[in-house]
Amino acid sequence: MEMVVSKYHIRLLTIRIYSLPLILLLFTLTFSNSVSAQDLLEKRISIRVNNQPLDETLQQIAELGNFSFSYSPDMIDIKSRVSINASGERIRDILNALFKNKVTFKERRKYIILQKNDEPEKPKEPEEFNLNGYIIDNRTGNKLANASIYESATLASAVSNQYGYYKIRLPASPGAIRLEVRKEEYVGKSISITSKQDTYLQINLNPDTLRPISPKSQTFISVREDSLHHKIAIPKTQIAQNESIPDTVPVRDAEDRVIGREYERFVKTYQKVQNSFVNAFASAKQAVHTRNITDTLYRPFQASVLPFLGTNHELSGNIVNDYSINFIAGYSLGVNKLEVGSFVNVVRGNVKGFQLAGISNIVGRNVSGFQYANFLNLTLGNFHGFQGTNVINYTGGNFSGFQLAGVGNVVVGTLRGYQLSLSYNYANTVRSGHQIGIVNYADSSATVPFGLFSYVRRNGYRRYEFATDEFSYFSTAFKTGVSRFYNIFALSFNGTATGKPLGSLGYGFGTAQPLGKGWAANADLTGSVVFFKNQEIEDIDTGIFRLSVSIEKKLTNKFALFAGPALSLLTSATPNILKTTDKKGLQPIWLGTSAGPAQQVYHWLGFQAGIRFCN
Repeated sequence: MEMVVSKYHIRLLTIRIYSLPLILLLFTLTFSNSVSAQDLLEKRISIRVNNQPLDETLQQIAELGNFSFSYSPDMIDIKSRVSINASGERIRDILNALFKNKVTFKERRKYIILQKNDEPEKPKEPEEFNLNGYIIDNRTGNKLANASIYESATLASAVSNQYGYYKIRLPASPGAIRLEVRKEEYVGKSISITSKQDTYLQINLNPDTLRPISPKSQTFISVREDSLHHKIAIPKTQIAQNESIPDTVPVRDAEDRVIGREYERFVKTYQKVQNSFVNAFASAKQAVHTRNITDTLYRPFQASVLPFLGTNHELSGNIVNDYSINFIAGYSLGVNKLEVGSFVNVVRGNVKGFQLAGISNIVGRNVSGFQYANFLNLTLGNFHGFQGTNVINYTGGNFSGFQLAGVGNVVVGTLRGYQLSLSYNYANTVRSGHQIGIVNYADSSATVPFGLFSYVRRNGYRRYEFATDEFSYFSTAFKTGVSRFYNIFALSFNGTATGKPLGSLGYGFGTAQPLGKGWAANADLTGSVVFFKNQEIEDIDTGIFRLSVSIEKKLTNKFALFAGPALSLLTSATPNILKTTDKKGLQPIWLGTSAGPAQQVYHWLGFQAGIRFCN
């Protein structure tokens, strides 16, 4: 066996040698050069030969490409004559044209090693075969990087590299194989593969002229509606006044535009965080496939360890599964019946049925059914059903059903159902159901929120109140919620007045009933702790409960007067805490037994009057 190495008109001829020395010689040639050659097959050269021996042609190619060929003359007919005319072509394409798939070639530092592509004497169908080639823009001739090539039956897939070159391994199963080629902003192509042998296949794609090319700044933001990378539609802020509020309510101009701009900035910030977060779950190839492939693939079942390591391989982000099991984290286009994950479930599209996760469920579009996670449920579309977690539920669209959370519930759109949380509830518009939590917020609400602090921005009830009564010279209160049920935060002072406490701090509930023509009636119930002069905090032992009824008259849109009676009950661990015999000023009407020096419980009928600033 002879070995020939050509470089700069130098040919190394050896006598016939055995296979082991040949391997050692190839090893020496591979590592003898200290300068690393990268992408030799991608170099472009221009060459023109006519009926020239093959070895001289190879020698000329090597000189133009500044590398060496390594091959055995016994394996390749180097005296055969060839003709070629190439201008600025890649060396890979020139070699393919010279040898016509009869020779394989691979790079080793500054060498390209040529080996005969032996065919078996008795051809038999291989189990797998390779397709390789370039993806080319049919209009410009440019090579297309990041194109998706896949086969939908076996889910084999590949992505073209920076030079537009691809290589995909396909099963040699009976029947024709259909290869799908997709590229963002190009018309997809479906190719029937009948030959089950290693083949060089160039694929041309036409630009999609019916679709405007998106700006480069949006290259990595998918515009498909079933992707977690889609932009969230900013819901209009709507006012809700009663149960029969229409779905579309015109937005007010002045103040609402400011709120709208702030909300839009919030959503844009969220989108950036969202894209970064979701990209952490997808591999680079999966991200390319989700941008390129608009087809929806279906599988009855999938199992995965990680988003890129599972039965759906790199196409998991384009597949809707009936059943999905994720041992650590899963990534799919949709779920139709059941998904269970030990840690994280990530779904770009819709979920129907049950979705359970040890840590978090993340859904790019809509959920209909039951969703539970220990830490976070994040649904960017609409939700219909039950959403439960120990920490936070988030729905980016409309919600219909029941939200249950240990810390907080968030509905960016319209709530038709219930939010129950041990901490806070947020909804843009509440049309039916109730918010129940320590803190409740809604932009508008047609129902009553129940909590220690409830704030409804548009059609809520708010009063800033300043008053005087028989118990306190000066008192102030803030009332917030809706007119049917609001929270009261109360504070009063007496200064150093003799026979009166220093002040009080309280909380309560109330309701307001409009009477027409600017008149309204209020009924409030508050409970307060009472402070006395020179009293330490740990010594506070006096409290007062007060039920008041008042009539309000609006003088302007923002200003009102009010007055009315109040029934009070005071209890203390200290006898004669009020010292009623020394009491001065407005005198109450004592109820029951007369106040005495040993008395610890007092109840009386008083009066209050003041001003209110209205929302």
